[in-house]
Amino acid sequence: MVKSSSVAVLSAIIGGLAGFVSTLITQRIREALRIWRLSWNLLLRPETNDLTTRVRVSNRWVQTVEDAVGYISLDFDPKTDVLEGPAFIGPTHRIKLREDRLCWALTVPGDPNPFRTSIFPGEKQALDLVRVHTDRIEIPSEQGWADQNTDKKSRVFLTKKRYTGSLHIVAKNTLRRQFSLVIDPANAVNPVTLTEQNFIRFPTLLFALFLRSRLPGDDGA
Repeated sequence: MVKSSSVAVLSAIIGGLAGFVSTLITQRIREALRIWRLSWNLLLRPETNDLTTRVRVSNRWVQTVEDAVGYISLDFDPKTDVLEGPAFIGPTHRIKLREDRLCWALTVPGDPNPFRTSIFPGEKQALDLVRVHTDRIEIPSEQGWADQNTDKKSRVFLTKKRYTGSLHIVAKNTLRRQFSLVIDPANAVNPVTLTEQNFIRFPTLLFALFLRSRLPGDDGA
């Protein structure tokens, strides 16, 4: 009788553990699949209108991308390429452009040109990237474009020539999307080229979620 009771208790414990493990595995797989699908279905396409090139970010999935932020890095010589202008980087503050925020080309009450925005299913939002002037190029900041009337500052004004760098899109509920970036003002039709880099594979994401570890290439924006 005692033996039968012990076996029953042991069977119940094993059954409970099996159910817990099964539920945990199912939850992790669903979480990984949700994040991976939403991230994969973000489409980026440069669009040039007159002087300004924006990156049109499309959400092709059924879930909202929450609080998306764009970060730019650009390779240039701070000593020779940086020009005068209302900008955070200038002749008196010659630093490199590394993982600095851009702004979205939309107006939110009380927050024109916000540095972050949500992108609803099927929606497209434009990220301001560069303006090509007759004698220079201008990179916006999280404040938007330089405007002396409102004391807004751009990120930097640079000598008009070809530059390379990177563009990253980060959101609350997606993986970091990484693109190599080329800005070539000599190409008036398509001055911006984006090439995707190292999108994480689903098995790698699933493994990282199980371990709750940092994802490959995620530096924590």
